Amino acid sequence: MKDFPLQTFYGDIHSTYDRVNRIFTFGRDRAWRRKAVVELLRKQPDRVLDLCTGTGDFILEAARKAGKDTVLTGYDFSPAMLELARDKFRQLSEHEQVAMVEFLEGDAGAMPFEEASFDALGITFGIRNLIYKNSHASQHLREINRVLRPGGQLVILESSRPENVLWRLFNTIYLRFILPYLGGLISGNLKAYQYLASSSKNYYTIKEMGAILEMAGFELSDSRSLFLGSVMLLVLEKKQKEIVSLDHADKEDED
Repeated sequence: MKDFPLQTFYGDIHSTYDRVNRIFTFGRDRAWRRKAVVELLRKQPDRVLDLCTGTGDFILEAARKAGKDTVLTGYDFSPAMLELARDKFRQLSEHEQVAMVEFLEGDAGAMPFEEASFDALGITFGIRNLIYKNSHASQHLREINRVLRPGGQLVILESSRPENVLWRLFNTIYLRFILPYLGGLISGNLKAYQYLASSSKNYYTIKEMGAILEMAGFELSDSRSLFLGSVMLLVLEKKQKEIVSLDHADKEDED
């Protein structure tokens, strides 16, 4: 199968990415990230990885809340997004005392970290890109499992397909006819936002996502439905279990 050119998409829209996020989540994405950070740091981890860190909003919020000795790493495949993240960190550290953050560029399917390197791993609005119609879905999930220590926390904040029929209808209309065109107008890249809207609209329900992660070697400890079911917050722990193939994760579009 042919994967989406995600690196190109994010390289093209990096300068307007945060602004579009604020607009299309009605500013609620900041509050959702704060909730996710609380879960990420709940067990006071020493080493934390923010996978698909993007422009760094999640890891910078964690840097505000974590202890000064916590080792924080933001990892992403987009150099343009990472440069924005580094700029944000420099500005933040000039005004606040925060934990140190290292930003690294690389492939989520072949991370340069030793096995069990991290006590906690967070992914905010990024796991969709790793497994939605992605031929490397199983490899991405194996890598997440590999770099997290047994018993370590995995915290995921992601789009979700609402279970309520009426809200799902509104959500579908919004994601099909409004977000891609307005996002494309603001960013100058219609194809990128057509992908982002389509992958959000057709993504898993909270129950389906929980089941996929259970098969990938994690145990679900908490799940919350946010924004009337359009967003999910999942908290999991790594367990020692053989990982099942996740080829079915490559979900077809449902127009």
